[in-house]
Amino acid sequence: MYLDELASAILARIPEGRMPHEDTKELLKIYAVLARAKGTDVTCSDVHDAWSAWMSGRDPSHESLVPFEVLPDHVKAEDAIFADAIRAAALEAKNGLPSHLEFMEVLFPSGLPKTESQSKEVLDLYKIMVGSSESLVQRRQAVNTFFLTINGALLTAGGLIVQSAQSEQLGAWGVAVLAVAGLILCGAWRSLITSFGQLNKGKFKVINTMERHLKSAIYAAEWEALGRGEDPNVYRSFTSREIWVPTALLALHAITFLTCLLVAFGCISFRL
Repeated sequence: MYLDELASAILARIPEGRMPHEDTKELLKIYAVLARAKGTDVTCSDVHDAWSAWMSGRDPSHESLVPFEVLPDHVKAEDAIFADAIRAAALEAKNGLPSHLEFMEVLFPSGLPKTESQSKEVLDLYKIMVGSSESLVQRRQAVNTFFLTINGALLTAGGLIVQSAQSEQLGAWGVAVLAVAGLILCGAWRSLITSFGQLNKGKFKVINTMERHLKSAIYAAEWEALGRGEDPNVYRSFTSREIWVPTALLALHAITFLTCLLVAFGCISFRL
C-alpha cells in the first residue's frame, strides 16, 4: 500500500530508539497521511496533533495530551525530529530524490551506532565535519578577498591606461581588454560562490543526519529556529547575498566593455 511505503520511508529517517515502545504502525500511517496532506509544510505542532490522536486511544491520561503550545521545550524538541523525518520523506516522494536508506548506508556503512564506543566514534567524525564546514567559510572569505583585490587592480589599470593612452580609440581598446578579463573573473567568482553554497549544503545534510544519533542536535534546532530558510524575512543564505557583489561587478564590466567598443569604433566620442 502506498501509505505503508511512505510510512517506511518516514521510519527510516527517525533515529533508533526515538519511536514509542508500543506498536506504532498506525502512528506511522497517520504520519504518512500528514506527509501527503502537507508535504514539506509539516510543523512540529502537526506532528504533536497526530501523535495525540494516536495516543488518545491508548492512554487518555497521558501527560503530553495537551496543546503543543503548552508542552515543555524538551518535548517540543522531540517533535522536531519527527517533523524533519516527515518533511524529508515527503520531499523524497515528491521529487524522486535518492532514497534516504541509500544515503544512510553510505554514511553508516557498518550500520547505525548502537554501543557507547560507536556513538563516540560518530561524535568524533561529527566534530571533523563541523570543522570542515567552518574551514569552508574561511576559504570562501579568502576567495572573495582575492577576487575583490583583482577587480580593484583591473579598475586601477583601466584608469592608468586612460591617462596614458595617446588617443581615445587606443585607450578604449585597452580598457575593453581589461573589461573582458573582468567579465571572465566575475563569472568564475559567481560560479565558485554557488559551488561553495552547494558544498556547504551537502556538509550540513551529513551533519544534521549525524546529530540524530547524538544527544543534542544544535544545528538542526538552529535551522528549525530560522524557519528552515523558507521565509526570507527570517533568514537568507550567505550565498544569495555574497553573489550580489560579483553580479554588480559583472554588470559594470559589461557596460564598460560595450562603451569602449562604441568609442573604439568612433560611434561616440568623449574623453574617458
